[in-house]
Amino acid sequence: MKKTEEKIIRFIETNKLIEKGERVLVAFSGGPDSVFALHFLKKFQKKYSIELFAVHFNHGLRGKEADEDQKFAAEFCSNLGVTFYSSKLNVKKLAKEKKLSIEEAARKLRYQFLEKLCKKNSFDKIVTAHNLSDNTETVLMNLLSGTSASGLSGIPSQRGNIIRPILCVTKQEILGYLEKNRIPFRVDSSNLSDDFKRNFIRNRILPLLRGKINPLLDEAVFRSTSNLKSQLVNLEKGMNYFLSEFSSLKENGFLIRLKIIDVFGEIPGEFLKLFLEKNFTYEFKHDDYEKINALAKNQNGKKINLSGGIGVYKESGILLFQKEKENLAGQVEINVGGRVKFGGRTFGIDVAETEENLAGKKAYELISADGLDEKFLLRTWKHGDIFKPLGFKGAKKVSDFLTDAKIAASVKKEQIVLVNRNKIVWIAGLRISDEVKITNKTKRVYKLWMK
Repeated sequence: MKKTEEKIIRFIETNKLIEKGERVLVAFSGGPDSVFALHFLKKFQKKYSIELFAVHFNHGLRGKEADEDQKFAAEFCSNLGVTFYSSKLNVKKLAKEKKLSIEEAARKLRYQFLEKLCKKNSFDKIVTAHNLSDNTETVLMNLLSGTSASGLSGIPSQRGNIIRPILCVTKQEILGYLEKNRIPFRVDSSNLSDDFKRNFIRNRILPLLRGKINPLLDEAVFRSTSNLKSQLVNLEKGMNYFLSEFSSLKENGFLIRLKIIDVFGEIPGEFLKLFLEKNFTYEFKHDDYEKINALAKNQNGKKINLSGGIGVYKESGILLFQKEKENLAGQVEINVGGRVKFGGRTFGIDVAETEENLAGKKAYELISADGLDEKFLLRTWKHGDIFKPLGFKGAKKVSDFLTDAKIAASVKKEQIVLVNRNKIVWIAGLRISDEVKITNKTKRVYKLWMK
């Protein structure tokens, strides 16, 4: 058995990355690292008693070269006798729609596809081919960008069902192994360009550090990150205690109680990272730490946006982190006597008797139908909307009315209004317009309700 293989086997056993009988899916680009990982697992498939599969992603970013990578990947897996899956991802489209970087969009699409594939095929583990040199690059990139302690702890050997069994070997060891055993692989031409930050560090900075400072740089960095990881394990135990003290789960997210600032003077970056990773699988950045702490000191009702469609709202004594819902699409008509579903609620309008106004029930509103059409419109409110709240003399902006009603900023944008003849007659669930109040002259009455 070769020295490189022995090193990986010890690493897998020490970190308990693979259990016998598992169904293992390898993320397979066709590059040297993933070729090495798949070849290794196939060679020792019987040792681990695993079922082995591979998946390739064509990001549609490099034209013919990407198509050739996909063809190579399919043929390589066929020759190994490994079941092969592939997916062509429209990365540019998602990046434009969600205002994400190409890297973030690609990552999001990959993980979405992997999640569906794993559920459908009951895969136990996903293998990514990160190596020891990747770990060094990541640590240096995070250090130069400004990061928390966890950002300096490097790439984890396992996160959830994702494992990295070749994290213990360097790029040079991998290339040497492939060359010696005459195993083919593809080279991504974009990795050769210094235009990207990571490529510049890989191609220019790290060779100098290895040549002038420490030829065993990757191993040295890995020892440091391993030591830091063990310290962070104890820190995380302490933070998990504070999770229950300072946070609560909410629909589509969670909240942080701002009394945490009384204890720490700020919301610590490590806490924010843990909060976001636990709830959104979010890649936390130093900019997020600054933006969130600035928001905590701002006035109620303010909001910031994080990448990936996460909104953070400042409300009384809390910050609310929420996965943003898609805005309610369009509008819907509703006639008297009709029922419609809109914004997750059911709405109805019925003809009623004026005596019902005496019942004092809050499950519905009664309005004067005199002068109204039988056709109404339901929609979300818009900036610039005005109406005359019941009991008020003049008109009021809907945005101001919702603020005065202490409607949380996180739900304010979803407020639905009922319109007749281009006038708002009901802020659904809150207040009718003074213009449709029932008087002793009212001849017809409509009952408005929602549930």
